[in-house]
Amino acid sequence: MNQLGISPYNSDKTQITVHEGPDGGLVVKFVGTIDHTNPGEFLDPLLDRVHTQALEHQFRQVEADITELEFLNSNGIKSVIKWVMRHMELNERIRYGLKVTYSRKITWQQTCLKAINHLAKGSVIAEAN
Repeated sequence: MNQLGISPYNSDKTQITVHEGPDGGLVVKFVGTIDHTNPGEFLDPLLDRVHTQALEHQFRQVEADITELEFLNSNGIKSVIKWVMRHMELNERIRYGLKVTYSRKITWQQTCLKAINHLAKGSVIAEAN
């Protein structure tokens, strides 16, 4: 558990950690694959906690680093979209920046981010690593 009380998620094929980044923002690091039958069971509460803590501690930015996430199934994408939608519902005065760092080498990431960025109407920054 980190200082914000957000526990990491670890399974045999997935690791998700949350830590403060060098720029004072939050970083959510995804590693492995998320092909669980219902990833919302662990993703939804974790992303809700990240969202809540980002607001409570007034973080200016949250980065989702998926550069080492080899696969995310459609149910996992649904959890990420729910997080993005909650983010978009915030008043712009209190909305934290949301950046997704992805790998150009992993095709699904680019495809998925284009759709999320379209849905988010530009409120999500996608940056290739």
